[in-house]
Amino acid sequence: MESIFSNLPAIISALGTIITGFFAYNQYTKNKETDVKIERFKQEEEAKSKRRADNSSIVFGELWNILHELNADRVYIVQPHPLGNESFVSIYYEVKRKGVEPMKPHVSNLHISDIAKFASDLVKNLFMYITDIDGQVSDKYAKSLLASYGCQSAIIMRMNDNRHDWVGSIFCEFTHQIDITEEDAQRIMNQAASAIQYLLPEYK
Repeated sequence: MESIFSNLPAIISALGTIITGFFAYNQYTKNKETDVKIERFKQEEEAKSKRRADNSSIVFGELWNILHELNADRVYIVQPHPLGNESFVSIYYEVKRKGVEPMKPHVSNLHISDIAKFASDLVKNLFMYITDIDGQVSDKYAKSLLASYGCQSAIIMRMNDNRHDWVGSIFCEFTHQIDITEEDAQRIMNQAASAIQYLLPEYK
């Protein structure tokens, strides 16, 4: 009995060393797992960021193409947000000719309720060919907004996601009368919408 008790401190010390080593190993393993998760997360975020940058380049390229092919003055995308509970519309993507007032600063977190009739038209109509803003746009707020910044006529194409929900509309605006036929305009706008709509980043 005496020998057991006399060795007890050594046994306890050994057990303490084993337990400490066990916990240290577990902590080391957890730290390694955390490091791997963090690295994986960083890689995924970098990949997402690159995809977003690539997608944005494609979107801007398509808008520039519309601007030149349709001889327009301003081309932009109106996007509803937040998706799933659409309450506002905003512009992130816009291209324009030199000297033309941008629309982006004037359509930022604009309440859909303020342009309810016009927003409804955007959702219902795949394609709109508006040769006279004053005569063809019935929503007073939308009409005033467009006219205030020089828009006399416009061509608008709705974009959908893979569930056919509205994700935005391409606006092609003119400070003069449209000089392209409705058929040609629809073909060009449809090609652009097809290239953009499934990779358009969500507005945030």
